[in-house]
Amino acid sequence: MEYMILASSLLILLVTWACTATATATAPAPAVEELPVAEHFERWMIRHERSYKDDLEKAKRFEIFKRNKEYVESFNRAENRSYRLGLNAFSDMTDEEFTAKYFKNCSRGPGPQRRRRHAPPEPPLFQENVSLEQLPPSVDWREQGAVTDVKDQGGCGCCWAFAAVAAMEGLNKILSEILLDLSEQQLLDCDTDSFGCAGGSIMYAFEYAVEKGGLAMEIDYPYVGVQQTCRDADVDTFAGISGYRVVPWNSETALRSAVAKQPVTIVVSYSAGFVPSFKNYDGGVFVPGPSGDCGTGVDHAMVVVGYDTVVPFVPFWIVKNSWGSNWGEDGYIRIAREGGLSGPCSMYQEAIFPVAS
Repeated sequence: MEYMILASSLLILLVTWACTATATATAPAPAVEELPVAEHFERWMIRHERSYKDDLEKAKRFEIFKRNKEYVESFNRAENRSYRLGLNAFSDMTDEEFTAKYFKNCSRGPGPQRRRRHAPPEPPLFQENVSLEQLPPSVDWREQGAVTDVKDQGGCGCCWAFAAVAAMEGLNKILSEILLDLSEQQLLDCDTDSFGCAGGSIMYAFEYAVEKGGLAMEIDYPYVGVQQTCRDADVDTFAGISGYRVVPWNSETALRSAVAKQPVTIVVSYSAGFVPSFKNYDGGVFVPGPSGDCGTGVDHAMVVVGYDTVVPFVPFWIVKNSWGSNWGEDGYIRIAREGGLSGPCSMYQEAIFPVAS
């Protein structure tokens, strides 16, 4: 039955594209050698519940899918790779579309209301005089039950909210032995110092949580992926924090010391050459490049939930993303602990974690 459905879908696809090619020169039917790719595309559409507004759009997305597939296969054919690529929910997007939706301005500075109401705060620094030899060789907060399931921000540029919430969830578990699933939507709606789906600040998310005595439970204030009217007056809050600490810049030792205590938010930068491999990351230890340089911006927020220095190959950070469990290693990425002074993809430059007194 499944074969008949797929065969019928493929036949319809070919007929549609052939008719479209007759009407316009912009959407030719796939050649015979492309039929397996077309079938793969149909299967991919079913898996990711993808539909398009018309046949021209579908043909356009097929061509993009095909290019992404070729890139993935070419990358994986090379020898001595520490990580692999794969097709995922982003495989019908160009790198430019992906960048605009998931990197540009996802994590950003103060909004206009904060500039009017507040003087720039002096971030409190995390200070702990330890050496690398004094730190545990490996940490994984998932094994301690301090990490909730991987979530999916969808098309909303609110990685900042997901990172802040994940760090608060981890801290609350460590302090109370209770893992709570907290609300990103509350930050999206109510943190007026940030920009909602157009980006925001982890610092301001923590400041909002301090002011409100914590955040609502996800079940009471569920994520919908668009900014709506704030209703924090209608919900109870949990997992209160008293503030946050900023990890000193450009210090691997300081970040390891912080992660040994709790999950820590980071922000990575991107460059045009970095996007294809990060977008299609499917597993292994991600190595950004010879210098670890991915760009200079403050572009995408995630959470470091562990590290490993005892593996036989490349030591790495364990990082939780917010692009769903179908991306990467069940929603996580292992990033090599190598690079320039600022760390891989500048992740040593804006690491922050919440505290509770």
